[in-house]
Amino acid sequence: MLNYIRWTKPEVKASGLFFRVLAVILLTWGTSYAQGLRRDTVTVMMYNMLYYGVNTSFCTSSNNSVTAKNAGLMTLFNYVRPDLLGVCEMSPVSSVNLGFLNNVLNNGGRSGYLRANLMNPSGSDIVALLYYDSVKFGMHRQMPISTQGRDIAWYRLFHKPIPTSGDTTFLHVAVAHLKAGGTSSDITQRGQEAGALVQYMRANRFSGNLLVMGDLNVSASSEPAYDSLINAASVLNQRLKDPVSRPGSWSGNSSFALWHTQSPRTASNGCATGGGMDDRYDHILLNDWAMGDSAQIKYVPASFRIPGNDGNRFNGSVNGTFNASVPVAVANALYEISDHLPVMLKLAIGPALVSSTELSEAVSEPFRFRISPHSPASPSIPSSQWIQFPNSYAEGFCRWEIRDAMGRRMEQGEDAVDALGRIQFREPVMAKGWYTLTVEWQGNARHGSLSGKMRYASQPFWGGH
Repeated sequence: MLNYIRWTKPEVKASGLFFRVLAVILLTWGTSYAQGLRRDTVTVMMYNMLYYGVNTSFCTSSNNSVTAKNAGLMTLFNYVRPDLLGVCEMSPVSSVNLGFLNNVLNNGGRSGYLRANLMNPSGSDIVALLYYDSVKFGMHRQMPISTQGRDIAWYRLFHKPIPTSGDTTFLHVAVAHLKAGGTSSDITQRGQEAGALVQYMRANRFSGNLLVMGDLNVSASSEPAYDSLINAASVLNQRLKDPVSRPGSWSGNSSFALWHTQSPRTASNGCATGGGMDDRYDHILLNDWAMGDSAQIKYVPASFRIPGNDGNRFNGSVNGTFNASVPVAVANALYEISDHLPVMLKLAIGPALVSSTELSEAVSEPFRFRISPHSPASPSIPSSQWIQFPNSYAEGFCRWEIRDAMGRRMEQGEDAVDALGRIQFREPVMAKGWYTLTVEWQGNARHGSLSGKMRYASQPFWGGH
């Protein structure tokens, strides 16, 4: 649902002078208010770290040195400082993954980064993990999602600083590393692992801003794992979108050269895969809310990029010829750090400033809810709160609940949809702030669910999305 706000028309008569004075006051207030709503822009990065701090029979301290990696990572993070960094193929040993935090992220003039808690119930020798800038984000909740293979790490963060109103903006992030390989069993397992994430969202009736990032190891958009994330989720705010929006068979296809992430080297060193840039394994996907600015987070259009990929690397290395997309030192660092390139995008966080044109278009949306608060002088008088459905949904039945910004249930109910396509809240919301409204309905052979945010203010207004 789109944002739409419609102020009630005051039924008063006044002189032209009054309206001129009022216009000046509103113009001054509006300018000040808009300046206070500048949106924060954050950088999100996902990186396969290639057995960081993990010694195997093929990746050793000689051909995959942590010291050498750290030097390259320092160069990379001096060039681009991510506010959220999802990693996979990280060592589960705390001294190693905390060493990366302290020796790389919080080094070179950078500080304030934190590591999320380590979650590894599957006991994997490599894990997915999230690091974040604590100046901009706080951790509210985290949990692992079990799959046939490695656990998917699920996080719920909130944006800082928290406004004086007490409202904040939440962002959910899933970091995944799906099964590698091209056999039919590998492809099937990847699909089951992605399916575990979809089932988690369905089981928990997820709604909110969501990023799913990781090394998905898919070779084409037709693979079950990718298709499950992009198309299988029937609920709009759970269905994911690819900011690249280029479906097809990516592997070994030169027409997708700009989007390939593996491998930045042509020759293997025994640990890192060679073969040059010809696979698109690494992704950051967003749901409808984050793509469409439904809850104070919006993907910055055209901000997705792959540092080191200038589109001229097909079957070549990141530093084999001049690379105009990054400085030479960064290209050389990307060559040494991993056999993947990182992927990144930007998010705008904070209240959207809606133009009068957008308001006019939004008001015409058929799904809306109207909220009128209690009178401060007569708090016992109930407010008028109702949800308006399109006429085709009239005379049905629905369940609804309202949760506050921290996810606590404030109200819930079961109501019939009347002949006008409305349901009336029995218990009005008393407090001010942002609330999440979730509605499931069935009527006239139609059924479904919607979830959106509403703001309960100190003056009558229309709102919802």
